[in-house]
Amino acid sequence: MKTLNEMLATLTPEQQQQIDERVTQMRLESQLYKLREQLQRTQRQQAEAMNIAQSSVAAMESRGAELKISTLKRYVEALGGELTLGVKMPGGEHVDLIV
Repeated sequence: MKTLNEMLATLTPEQQQQIDERVTQMRLESQLYKLREQLQRTQRQQAEAMNIAQSSVAAMESRGAELKISTLKRYVEALGGELTLGVKMPGGEHVDLIV
């Protein structure tokens, strides 16, 4: 039986990129859920804090990387947090972006 790395090595670069993009998407989806769960908050409670419907919170959490930064900011602020973004430049310099 092949290992995961061996199977991935047989894929085209395009297929590998698609997998990488999906993994990134799934990580963000999972992170939003984990943030909310860490505070023991339900989707309904999160929705109330944002003045939106519970189904909208579910959609945000499932949308992952497709969220607008402004929506992500509202989500995080409704949890009582602050969204910060940073960029790692090719030379290694880190630049914080004000959101």
